[in-house]
Amino acid sequence: VAPESYQRAISMCFNRGSINVQRAILDPIASSEVVLTEEEKETGVALVDVGGGTTKISIFHEGVLCYTSMIPFGGNVVTNDIKEGCAITIKQAESLKVQFGQAIADFAPEDRVVTIPIQGWEPKQISFKSLAHIIQARMEEIVVQFFHQIRKSGYVDKLGSGIVLTGGTSLLPNLGQLVKFHTG
Repeated sequence: VAPESYQRAISMCFNRGSINVQRAILDPIASSEVVLTEEEKETGVALVDVGGGTTKISIFHEGVLCYTSMIPFGGNVVTNDIKEGCAITIKQAESLKVQFGQAIADFAPEDRVVTIPIQGWEPKQISFKSLAHIIQARMEEIVVQFFHQIRKSGYVDKLGSGIVLTGGTSLLPNLGQLVKFHTG
């Protein structure tokens, strides 16, 4: 929620670009229109959008948006952890996460490695298992934090349709299993 002046300023920017704004809509409502079914919203669902910089939680019950919250980190901190843990560039870390990452280290192959070229140095080898351990540690923190927000909402027992994950980071293999493990 923001002052009306923000909406007017944004509309004016679009209008200057020859784009006519018909109406503004809250992000969780717009996301729910694309991702959720009416049945899910009716029976109760938590929509968790794990974006780059933030993780947004929106809870619907009886067809109505009842609760929203946000935690101030998302996929970018996972990428930064890979960068720091493997001593590589942020671009290389993002590429590793997207191409080879997964949310549960036990499912990562023991014997596979990826080779990262480092200009002027010997290439660096990173095991899939090590990469997955870095990702799992941070993703567990994110899951614990967003589930805390869901419990805090008072709707945790009213989520007949459970938790729906969306956002770029939600594409990590095995993230659904990690969420189930930590949330039931």
